[in-house]
Amino acid sequence: MASGILLLLCLLVLISNYIDRNHTENVKMAISTLYEDRLIAEEYILKMTSGVYQLKEVINADISDTDKNNIANNLLLAIREESNAYLKTKFTEAERKKADELLTTLDEFESIRLIDNETQLASANHALLLLNELSAIQLEESKQIMANAETLYLSGKMSSQFVFAIIIIILFVLQALVFASKTLLPNPKTRRPNLN
Repeated sequence: MASGILLLLCLLVLISNYIDRNHTENVKMAISTLYEDRLIAEEYILKMTSGVYQLKEVINADISDTDKNNIANNLLLAIREESNAYLKTKFTEAERKKADELLTTLDEFESIRLIDNETQLASANHALLLLNELSAIQLEESKQIMANAETLYLSGKMSSQFVFAIIIIILFVLQALVFASKTLLPNPKTRRPNLN
């Protein structure tokens, strides 16, 4: 009986270790996803947003059209590099739609650069709106990943506490068995010397 309980105790410790390792890996993967797919993507969005604001400044600047076009070309190239890097990150369906819409807006902006400033500013404002929406999606997805990681952490903590409680109960049962076995041993009968 005691050996069976000890075997059960050993199995519980091994299972607990396995479950804890799985929970740790899941939390680590959630944090990695948060960094790789959300924070890095947010950095690309921030850089593109900065580039679009600089484009707006160039459009409103009082400089020659040749200088405007040269500066705008350089800024658009930088924005395109960031958008190409951004496209390599993991997307949700909503992000994919907004990213495609942003790329279409950037293409339109490149084709209307020689048209009036108001049309260019409207296109730049639309790109900023899309970038803001993409940023909001990143924030929501990050919150969801953190909530999932917290749930994984709490479930791992609860399972560890449960296994620990089971181990304590088993140790109490073992201790009771040890005490019970001592009382079951027959007392050696002492001979009374006067009865001989």
